Amino acid sequence: MSTKPVLSARQRAFVAALASGLSHADAAATVGVTKRTASRYMAEPAIRAALGQAQADALGDVTRRMNAGSSEALDVLRDVMHDAKVPPGVRVRAALGWLEASYKARELLSVEERLTALEVAIGERA
Repeated sequence: MSTKPVLSARQRAFVAALASGLSHADAAATVGVTKRTASRYMAEPAIRAALGQAQADALGDVTRRMNAGSSEALDVLRDVMHDAKVPPGVRVRAALGWLEASYKARELLSVEERLTALEVAIGERA
């Protein structure tokens, strides 16, 4: 049996409207509830949790799409960086873009490794 709180259809629609970028007032109007009801919704932990999950899911989708195109983007930067016909300023920006992407990738891997180590350490204490 699931322990996940059950939201009404209207509450799910409200969460979806918020997750799509609407303000509280616009989301309320979209699903046909008052601003006061929207405020009450936002005070409910189940609604907040559902909104957090919807936002995390959306960010995950964006991240996956960005990862899928990363190799191609780096290929373009590399090609521009090495093309002598391209103006020097553009080549410098391409090189800087490459360096920035490389730095961020290393930084993310480092954070992931440290987080995993912390999770293991916490798990050993529990």
